[in-house]
Parts: sequence; structure tokens; C-alpha cells
Amino acid sequence: MEIARHVLDTYFRDTTNPLVRHHLDSFSEMLSTKIPNFIAGMNPLTLNLGDSRFIRVFIGGKKSNEISYSPPVDEIGNAVLPHQCRLDNKTYAFDISMNVDVEYIIDKDVITKRFENVKLGQLPLMLKSSLCYLSPMTTEELYAAGECKFELGGYFIIGGAEKVLLTQERLAENMFYASKRKQVSSASSGTKTLVEKETVSKLEGATKEGPDEYVGGIRSSSEDGTKGPYSHFLIIPPSNRKSNDPKELANTSDFSSFSTKRLAVITLPDFTQPVPLISVFYALGLTNDQDIYDTILAGIPVIDRTPYDEIFSELVLSHELFTRQEMAKEKDQTQDPNLLFLKRQTRTRSEGGVYINLYDKLFPHCSPHKDESPSALYRRKAYLLGYMTRMVFDVALEIKPKTDRDHFRFKRLSASGELMFQEFRRVFKETSKRMLTEMDSRIHFEQQQYAGKKLSELIQEENIGYYWRASSFMYDIEKSFKGKWGGKDGIAQELTRFSYLGTVAQLRRVNMDVDKGGKIVEMRRIHCSTWGFMCPIDNPDGRNIGLIKSMTLLCAISTASASNTIYEIVKSNPDFIALSLINPSVWEPSWTRVYINSDLAGVLRKNSNSLYDTLIEKRRNEVIPKFVCISWNRIENEYLIYTDAGRPSRPIYQEGVKPDQVKKLKSWDSISKKHMYYIDSAETENLRISMEPFNPELPSEIHGLTILSASTSVLPNCDFDPGTRNAFSCQQVKQACSWYNTAFNKRFDTIATWLNYAQRPLSQTWIYNHTLGCLPYGENPMVALMVYSGYNQEDSVLLNESALNRGMFHTTYYHSYDFEEEPLNMGFDKGQVKVFESTLFGNIATDSKYRETVTRKEGYNYDLLDSDGIIRAGVPVDEKTILIGMVHPTKNSGGVIVGYSDASKVTKRGQTGFVDSVYRYVTKDGLRAAKIRIAEHRIPILGDKFSARHGQKGTVGLRIREEDMPYTAKGIRPDMIVNPHAFPSRMTIGQFIESMSTKLGLELGSLIDATPFSTQNRVSETSELLVKAGFHPYGHEILYNGQTGEMMEAEIFMAPTYYIRSKLMVEDKLNYRATGPKKLLTHQPVEGRANDGGLRIGEMERDCLITHGTAKFLNESLMERSDKTELLFQPESGLLDANPDLESIVLSTPYALGLTVHELESMHISVKLTS
Repeated sequence: MEIARHVLDTYFRDTTNPLVRHHLDSFSEMLSTKIPNFIAGMNPLTLNLGDSRFIRVFIGGKKSNEISYSPPVDEIGNAVLPHQCRLDNKTYAFDISMNVDVEYIIDKDVITKRFENVKLGQLPLMLKSSLCYLSPMTTEELYAAGECKFELGGYFIIGGAEKVLLTQERLAENMFYASKRKQVSSASSGTKTLVEKETVSKLEGATKEGPDEYVGGIRSSSEDGTKGPYSHFLIIPPSNRKSNDPKELANTSDFSSFSTKRLAVITLPDFTQPVPLISVFYALGLTNDQDIYDTILAGIPVIDRTPYDEIFSELVLSHELFTRQEMAKEKDQTQDPNLLFLKRQTRTRSEGGVYINLYDKLFPHCSPHKDESPSALYRRKAYLLGYMTRMVFDVALEIKPKTDRDHFRFKRLSASGELMFQEFRRVFKETSKRMLTEMDSRIHFEQQQYAGKKLSELIQEENIGYYWRASSFMYDIEKSFKGKWGGKDGIAQELTRFSYLGTVAQLRRVNMDVDKGGKIVEMRRIHCSTWGFMCPIDNPDGRNIGLIKSMTLLCAISTASASNTIYEIVKSNPDFIALSLINPSVWEPSWTRVYINSDLAGVLRKNSNSLYDTLIEKRRNEVIPKFVCISWNRIENEYLIYTDAGRPSRPIYQEGVKPDQVKKLKSWDSISKKHMYYIDSAETENLRISMEPFNPELPSEIHGLTILSASTSVLPNCDFDPGTRNAFSCQQVKQACSWYNTAFNKRFDTIATWLNYAQRPLSQTWIYNHTLGCLPYGENPMVALMVYSGYNQEDSVLLNESALNRGMFHTTYYHSYDFEEEPLNMGFDKGQVKVFESTLFGNIATDSKYRETVTRKEGYNYDLLDSDGIIRAGVPVDEKTILIGMVHPTKNSGGVIVGYSDASKVTKRGQTGFVDSVYRYVTKDGLRAAKIRIAEHRIPILGDKFSARHGQKGTVGLRIREEDMPYTAKGIRPDMIVNPHAFPSRMTIGQFIESMSTKLGLELGSLIDATPFSTQNRVSETSELLVKAGFHPYGHEILYNGQTGEMMEAEIFMAPTYYIRSKLMVEDKLNYRATGPKKLLTHQPVEGRANDGGLRIGEMERDCLITHGTAKFLNESLMERSDKTELLFQPESGLLDANPDLESIVLSTPYALGLTVHELESMHISVKLTS
């Protein structure tokens, strides 16, 4: 176990920001690779004027490499730090600059103009990324800059708010799959539906009736991202032919007895409708049905091909029948029917359009190799199409099950950088389109000015910013951060700052991009392929269960690497054969396929093991990147090699590694390079991995702790607790009052709770110091398990009031307010947005301008404001305290300001405490603003929630004076008493072990190691040490009643246990009201504590109150304090004041009754009342 601890210690010590490394690497890849490559692919932006004149704009120069990034600075060039952006409600962003070359092509003459250092736009800058000022700072420098000493980074600051982009789990591109579903009404409509919305539910069945049809597909994109993603979807209908005899087809001229309903069709990009599968094979160069048959079944021995004969013959006969029927409608019978069908579905309806689509958009991940001819590329694509077809055959014939797309090898993770790049790509395309539109519009409306060669004067230094709207970048991306990211909810979230562990958990969270309300169960289950990548415990419950996951401690996300290197290594193998040299008829079953990113690169004739050894060796020697997946599927006789980004990967020991070899290495870099390699789920599937470390023949796991998330790994002895309790405990520790940030006194978080006297746990895991370190989240009270006084029934706990008075579980509750002068009238002044009128800060009580004319709010305290109308720091506040004095201008009918009204800002309802800090700043509109932080000291009271780290939660049932608490013979009294009946059903044995261990730790004066999966004899080992220290082997004590002095008849288990105080406190839940706001429609009290709403008395509550005989209280609640009103009632007709000739009486009734009667009458339903 010491070796595993040494490995983990070196990993966290030597890796920069290990817990958010995936976000930082993803963002760096976006800056260094994705943005330059994307811009190069977009260049040049071309405007065709239609009169032999063109304009071509090269962003980043003609080589697309003249792009630079600048860290954030203010107007005078000073560095802008993240903390300043938080305080001033600004966005922490960096500038992107570029050189722009513009070519004007006028009657074959080329005029080139160059513009340097043009601002492309701004993008939010990730904290602790390579461009961020915080990246090289030490802990002390971070604190001086207003940051936590243990700042993680990996998030953004948008308008002063900390925002995180949750890592998204999505279906991988370039992955073939096959499945089945119930047949839809028509092949074309079903295909279109499935291509556009490729969900599991659609694949499983569009309808509940009809026979099964079989489908296969792939979402393909090129490696550089310039082509695709394009969906390909193949459908093979169920068999329903009336005849299967090929001889009948040759001798029959009437085809009415035949059915074409088993015509296999495939949806391809840029074809308007699904096209016949067989026709595509012919277009790719296959000359007859035998070649198609051999291509589909390449690698399958002849003896095993018999089951495929029937389905293939049905498809061929259906296609032949379809061909004859369609050609019978044509005048020219000499045309190639297959090419004719394809031409009809292209936009140009031409033969060239067919081959361009097949070359560029059919399987774009299958890109041409150097010096490869088009025919060779078509041959490779034909083999891929045959491979996809055979997968569908296997499902249809039940040779293989349908593809399990919940398997993690079919998934990819998109971290912050990838998500940010998707928005950058969208905004860049929109800005480019807008620029070309503005240029075209200017030329169209000012034709004389830009006629002929004058066109070259279109773009100048002073107006290039008009065409390229750099401001739109930040505006659009800020809008996405504050709303829907890419049109989807739940991606951009406010960063949780309630506890440090909660922040870590959120930054390592993975969200599946599906509807959370879906009822599909399979995708929510824990899949075996997630072992080592996703924590099996740290999952939310409810509608998000299984859809939100947490990455394990050592899980990393792969970055993309070039596949050319892999291809050259494979090609250099002496047994390698390129596909262009292979005719389908000569394919040997013993040959091994080699797929690189799902592209069939070629085959190996023999000695397949040599390639595996070569690739593994080169990966160890870093000739190829460590994240490259090398999976040799010996059963299917194929290599699956992946180099794309987004694959979750984890390290394991190499086979034959010895403990001493690892122990003598002192850095993570040396350990990982010499004795480990990274594997993903695809490689894991074809590896035998030993659960015991250091297996001489097999790769092996490092330690069981590495399958847990950051939140789960700090739970002591969690291997002794049920999984349900561990999952519950993960949520509890994230809600703990804690030391959440060392710079808490410099921040203005909306709500924060600081545990005043936090302690580190006496029993902790190896990971505690690396994830929490100096930021504890609980205390170590002495806990006794017993029933005492009857006030700790169920989940209630008893607290020692004297211990509370000494400071146990004292917290400081912070609430921050942010106020600014509100603009009322804005406009443009000299091209700049200017505020002409706004609300104003001011001391209404002392300022002579407002003192006599402004009517103040009655009952509120204005005495604590300074001369600017802002409350002073250090003064006490309550719910009647004015925080900001503010006035609103009032105008007469002519729009002239004639006075002011009071618009002062007050505290929230129930607010108490004192003003801890005040920060003043100026908004971007030049208006005054202030942030006010109020601190409130809170001591635990009845109803406050506490929890151990094992899911044992409870609320305070009673606070007992110390002299009334039970005590031992040595005079030790417990700080907390917990009901023992909470343990048998929950079976949290880990808490008993923790308590025993900490009791021993106090005696020995040392911290106790409680790392899970570290020993199988923890109970017996701890018991032996307790006996040696003079204690009962299981920690029992003899206690005496604190009120009577009598010795208790039973032994009591008592020991220190780490408990946390939850953020759920009674003071935040209190709700009361006499009268208050009412709804306009029903005249009943509004809902919600924040709205000063009432507490609803429903039917069950009413019945209980009637049972208790509280008729007066009921009348007061349902009438006096609610919607009591007086209505005119006519007893003779039973109607409410309907006939003026009848006698009416005044009836006291709820207003809702009259409203209901009127609503029914509006539907022509008469209601008669009796009294």
C-alpha cells in the first residue's frame, strides 16, 4: 500500500493543477491548435461580385498563422487580475489580434492590401490557463492577488460571476453502430427522422407496431474538422418477398408478384433522399454483385458465409426489381441505372455531383493518403461501407447483438476548451457572414464610388472595424454564458463556492447531453466500461441519476494527435498490405484489419503480434503520444487505434513492474513514463488487467482508491459502508459549512458560510491533503451512541450546550448585496453609449436636496448611511435597515424632472448581523455602484442539520447543559449524543471503525489512515491496539447519568467522530407573517418566503385544525388574513346579486368563492348557493 501512496503523492505534487488539468489542457489546445486550424480552413472569405470581380479576405494573413493573443489589460496598459473583475462585475477576457490580407481581383488583376493588428475579438479567459496572470504565481502571490492559496482555476469570470462549463458526455463521431427498430411508415421519412435526431429511443423503435427493420450508421467528420460531421444512415427493411427464386426473375416480364420493399437504402450527405445501397457500391467502383458480396463479407471464411446468402440475395433481387421498374419509365435505356438514381438525388443532378459527394462527404474521416488516387480512396470507402453493411447483417441474422452505444468507447467528453471552441466557431461564422454582407451592401448602394479598380478602396484602416464587428464576439459568448450554451441548458453554470470540495466536484463533473426527463433506464445504469473513469458512487439522485457523473482521481481526457504518425508506423510493417492492392475476392480470413480512427488503413497478412509490440514500445518511448489507444481485438482479428480527442483515459501499471522499481523513482513523470501507460475504454475491453498491483505477466491496477472521485475519496473507510450511504455522504460533504476559500474576507459571494473553528479530521484518507489540505470542513466532537432523555428519537441529536458556548460548530453567515444606480434614459453621444438619466445614490435623511422633499419609508432606519448614501462598515443591521439611500426622479407631463421619490434599498427579510465590508466601484456605463457584505454569527439551534461522513444525518433535538450530560469515571462528557437505532438499518460500519480509530489516534497522538481498500483486517488491528492502550477493544465506556449520578446499566460506545454542520439551517427556513402582499386575481396571500408570502393551509391541515377544535384560528387563517370579502347574496334565487328585484343580504365569504362562481358562469354553468 505504501507504493500506491507514493505514486499518488508524486502525482498530486508534480502535476500542475491536477484536479482541473482536463479543462486547462482543453483550453490550451483550443488556443494553440483548434482556432488556428479552423481559421486556416475558413480562409479565404470570398465575395463574388458577379462582374469578374472578387474580394478575398485572409484572416491571419495568407498563411493563416499571424494570430496573436494578449492577456487582459486596462485602458492604460496595466494588468487586469481576476479578483478585480469579480469586484467590478467585469468579464475576465483576452484579446485576439490578427493581420488581415485583402485581395481585390479585378479582371485578372490582383491588388493586395494588408492591415496589421486588427482586433478579431475578445474571448473569456480561463483562470490558471497559460495566458492567465495567475498561472505562474506562488501560493503567497495568489493570496496577495485576492485569490485562494489553493486556487484551482478551470473556470471563467463573466460579468463578475464565476462560471464553469460542465464537461459534456456525447456520442463519439466516426464510430460505426448497428441496431434494430420497429418499421416506420416509410423508409425515407424514417431515415430523415433518425438522421436529424439520432437518439437511442428513436433507434429502439419509432412505433410499437410492425416488424423489425435493421439500421446502421456513423456520424463522420474529418480529422482536421473541416469536413463534417455528416450522418450516414443505412436501413434494411424486414423480409416480406413473395418469392426468393432467382430463376423466376429471369423468366418473368410481369413484376407485380414481386416486392421491392426490402430495398436497402442509405442516407448520405448532400443527397436529397435516401439512395439504394447497391447503387452506392457500384458508384464506388465495384463492377458486379460478387464483388459487393465479397466486399461486405471480407474476412469471413467461405464456410461461414451461408447465413448471409439469403439476406444478400433478397437485397440484390429487390434492387434488381427496383432497377427494372425505374428504367421502364426512362426513354434512354442505355444509361447506367445505378448512376442515374444517384444523379437524381444530387442538387446539381449531374454525374460530377455524385462523385464529388462520394469523394468529399462519404466517410470524410477516410481521408486520402499522400499520392493516393481517387480510385484507391473509393476502394477504401467501399470496404468501410461493406463493413457497416455486415454489422447490420449480423444484427438482422442475430449473429451478434446490436451495438451497445452506452459502452464508453462510443462516448467522448468535451471539456471547457472544446465547448468554448464550438461557440467561437459559431460566432466567427456569423461575424464573417455579416462582414461579407456589409461589404456587398456597401458596393451595391455606392456603385459609382467602387466601380472598376476603385473597389480596392472599400476597406480602409478606419473602417475595417465596421465590417469586422469585433464586439460581437464578447457579446454573443457572454450571452451564451448567461443563457443557453449552444441552445442547451445546464452547460454553463454558476461555480459553487459553498465548500471547497463542492467546487472541486463541480469542476470534475460530467453531464450527459440528453433530456433529464427521459424514461430510458439503460443509459442511467452504471456501465462496466466506466470502471476507472467514472466514480460509481458520486452520482446525484432523482431525475439526474446516472446522467451526471464524476471523473475519478486519475482520469484524464485525451487531446487529439495526428494519425499520420501511426499510419507510417503501420505501413512500415513488412506484413502490411494497402487496400488499394486487395481485390475483395482474394481477401484471406487470417488477415488482420487495422483501423485508425475507424478508417480501414490496410491489413496484416501474418504476425499480427509484431505490430502490437511495436506500437506499445513506441508509445512507451513517447514516439507516439501517451493517449493513443492501441486495442487489439483478437476475437474479431482487428486493430482499433484511436488518436482523437475526448477519450477518458487512466494510468495502469505495465506488466512485470516491481514495487522497488516504482519506489526508487521520485517524480510522477519518471514513474508514468517508465512503468505505466494510459488506457481508454476501448483498450481496456481487450486487455486482461490484474486487480492486484505488480502482476508479473499482466498490466495491473494501481489501487482501488483510483476508481473513486475527489468527493468520494475523502470518505474514511467507505469500503465498509453501503453504496447508498456513500452516495448520500458525497452530497452531504459538498454542503458542509467549511473553510471554502482562504481569501473569503476579500470576496463578495452572495451567500457563504464560514466554519469559525474548523478542524482537520483525525481519521483521513491519503487524498485528503491533496484535495482539501488546509481547508477543513468539520469538527471532531466526542460522540456517544445512546438514547438519553427521549429528545434524540429518530434522527435527532443532542448537543452539549457548554461545548456550543465554547465555540463548537460556530459559523459566520455572509450575505452580500450588489446595488448600482439604474439607468433610466440612454442614448448615443459622439458615437458612444451614454446615460442621460438614472436613479441616484444619496443620503435622503441628511442631504438638503432630498431631506425636505422626499418622503422616506416609514419604520426604516436611515441613520447609518454616510454622505454618499451608502451604509458604513462595522454597523449593526436588521431587516429594517436601509443599506443604500437611492432616489428616483419624478417628472411632470412635459418630461421635466420636478422632484424625487424614495427608491432606497433594504436588507432581506429576517436579516441580522453587522456590515463586514463595503466596496464601491463604477459600472461600465459610468454609474456608481456598491457591494455590501453582512456577517451574521450563528450558533447551532434546534432543528439545524448535522451529518457524519458516512451518510448519518440528524437534526438538533435538544441542547443540554454540560452538568446534565452523562460522564465517564474520568469526567469526560460527550459533545454530541446520537441515537444508536440509526445504525442497524443503514449499516454504516465505517463510522464505527472511524470512531475506534480516532479514539486510538488521540491516545497515540497521531492521525489515522482511513483510506479505503487498504486493508482487510482493519477492525481486528484497531481492536488489538485499543487493548494495548488500555481501552475496551471496541471503544465502549461506562457512563453515569448526569442528572441522577447513577451508573448506566449498558456499556456506551463513545469516541471522537468527525461531524459536519450542514448549510441547511432553521434561520434560513423560518417563515411567518400576519398580513402582507396578496395576489391580484384571487386576493389570497402570495407564495414563497422571499416574497413575504404565507404558509398554505390545505385540506389535510384544515382537518387537523378542526380535530383540535381551533375554529377561531381557522376562521382567522382562511378569512381574516386571507381573502375575506363581502358579497351580495339573494337567498330566494341562490345567486350572487343577479336580480335587482329580489332581496339581497351581505354575505361574508372568501373572495375565491365569488371568483369561482363567476368563472363557471362565464362557461354558462349556473351555480346556486344555499344559506
